[in-house]
Amino acid sequence: MDDGAGIESAGMSGWSGVPLQRSLGEHGAAWDALNRRLFGGHPLLDARFIDGLLAQFGDGSEQLWTCRRDGQVEAMCVLKRRNALVWASFLPPQAQIGATLVADAALLDSLWGSLPPLVIQLDLLCNDPQVGAVLAGPAPGQQLMNHARTMRIALDGGVDDYWSARAHLQSNIKRYQKRLLEKGVSKRHVHIVEADQMDAAVDRYAALESAGWKGRTGTAVGATPAQHQFYRDLLRRAAVDGHALVCELWLDDKLAASRLILCQNGMYVMLKTSYDESFAEYSPGRLLLRGVIDRAFEADPGGAIEFYTDADHNLLEWASSQRWIRHRTLYRWNVAEALKVSLRAWHSKPPAQDGLAVEVVHHPDALAADVQSFMTKAEKQNVAGGLAWYRNLVETVYPANPGLRFYVLRQGQHVVAVLPLRAQKVGRAWQLSSLSNFYTSLYEPVLDAGLKPREMVTVLSAIHDEFPRIASLTLTPMDPDSHAYQTMLGAMRIKGWLAFEYFAFGNWYQPISGDWAGYLAARGGQLQNTIRRMGKKFANDGGTLEIVTSARDLPVAIAAYEKVYAASWKKPEPFPAFMPALMQTYAAKGFLRLGLAWIKGEPVAAQLWIVSYGRAEIYKLAYDEGFKAYSPGTLVTAMLMEHAIDKDKVTEIDYLIGDDAYKKTWMSHRRERWGMVAYNPKSLRGLKGLAREAAGRAARGVADRLG
Repeated sequence: MDDGAGIESAGMSGWSGVPLQRSLGEHGAAWDALNRRLFGGHPLLDARFIDGLLAQFGDGSEQLWTCRRDGQVEAMCVLKRRNALVWASFLPPQAQIGATLVADAALLDSLWGSLPPLVIQLDLLCNDPQVGAVLAGPAPGQQLMNHARTMRIALDGGVDDYWSARAHLQSNIKRYQKRLLEKGVSKRHVHIVEADQMDAAVDRYAALESAGWKGRTGTAVGATPAQHQFYRDLLRRAAVDGHALVCELWLDDKLAASRLILCQNGMYVMLKTSYDESFAEYSPGRLLLRGVIDRAFEADPGGAIEFYTDADHNLLEWASSQRWIRHRTLYRWNVAEALKVSLRAWHSKPPAQDGLAVEVVHHPDALAADVQSFMTKAEKQNVAGGLAWYRNLVETVYPANPGLRFYVLRQGQHVVAVLPLRAQKVGRAWQLSSLSNFYTSLYEPVLDAGLKPREMVTVLSAIHDEFPRIASLTLTPMDPDSHAYQTMLGAMRIKGWLAFEYFAFGNWYQPISGDWAGYLAARGGQLQNTIRRMGKKFANDGGTLEIVTSARDLPVAIAAYEKVYAASWKKPEPFPAFMPALMQTYAAKGFLRLGLAWIKGEPVAAQLWIVSYGRAEIYKLAYDEGFKAYSPGTLVTAMLMEHAIDKDKVTEIDYLIGDDAYKKTWMSHRRERWGMVAYNPKSLRGLKGLAREAAGRAARGVADRLG
């Protein structure tokens, strides 16, 4: 094998590569066997599909890489050399997902030992999170980037249930059908499955698409002979095994809409769709999709329709679920990423995005009404992302701070992103960070669900315009699996800023599916005995417990909380107004649960919980160490747990920040919060920070390997 690729020997494990002559050839059977074993025979990973791509769009440089363990094939992927330093998935535009069969992400680490030694970057493109483990992470030396938001329709239940859940969509379709009747236009659905009819069906599709906007932009199926032949060959061959379907809608005697579909093992994959623009008043694309859905429910109940498209809000009306198709970039060394992005930043400029505009606001109360509404909706997913949280944070922690910024991104008239930040000048440079502090358990820029990294670059450019000497941007703490996290990472990468990811803290939480009695029984006998024994002792000595929820009871409750806090082991609050104001804010919204333990009129324990939208979050807890013998903290926790589970009916309880040992007593699940720091390599201070970061990580990497 050329280029220093690994050579496979009998009995050895690892990766090996072989050149492909525009076909999987003799390796096709092993490819299909692995696809069936790992993913049930996914249609877009079928050898016929990959062979068609290679035959029509390959250039002969593609290589098949195979990982074997004890003689058995465990993973396969088709790669090609982009340049001496970078390799990538083989991914022509006709491929919705990359030709990658990997169910164990750990296998990717050993690939570096077989790739040529000069290769420092591997781009695994267009990975479906439901197909394989390529996206598993985060991990050092890897980056994710959102590519497209795809969707599926689950064929569960019955078709009537599906449509009854989409009354607005159903009403629109009925309106189009009525319009056809009123104008005397006949409607006919045609389903083509026979192999000898596929060429003609694809030809009709190509003519239909070429007459529309795709024809005018040169992207229609018939725009190139190779693309036309690819779909002809693919559907004809798939139809031999009953795996191809072309659905057509005819209005009078004219083809109005068509869809090319692969169907296999109950999965319908929408390859291509087009319609005659002259029939736009009847929405033929929607009428055809209605017919396809009805047919799929009847033929394959329990299956699914996969769209593998970049779904907009109109298309998402049809969806049962949605997810992001993502790219994963791996680096041989962490420092390789720093060098690559830094060099690119000196000579590249991100493309401008039409229709996007950025507003800069300095205080949450100055945000426009639609922006405030946008942020209030975000509160349903994360209390610390809502407008009420930021108002309290600004007023009690950052009053009159000139560095506060709310960057608002609009697409036309619609708000699609709000990025709250704080700017600080260090020397002659600027450092920007998330508008958060140690009270913030989860920082999330408020983003529209469909926002893409390249669109968020518009905000980063606005930041750079305002702060030309920006050295770094730090965002923390964030959920590494969230849309916001991946979008910001991708935007920084496109912009030419290098973002280093780092672990922030562990987060313990408990999903709730039953009642308090069931939850407590699952926690074990020791906790039950402590609650029962200490509860009896506490009550016998004049102890009482209460939960304060209303604003009218807060003056006394806040005084009790502060007295307990002062008598506890806790350090004094650096911003003493924050917590009392937080209690008042969320009491007014009905979210406050302030638990107090009293003995003979003296407060001995206090806990601050916020309960909203099915979640209970534990913000503060303290007890007077002089009363430790009563375990008052445990009793208050049990009281609030019972109330949250049985009265508030929450589905999750969250201990927020840290891996404190006591949290394992109450919680069974752990996740992580991460941060990112991005350096601007065009700034001297940013370049210095980047160099320090890269050097430090490289040194730690060497130490880890040696250790």
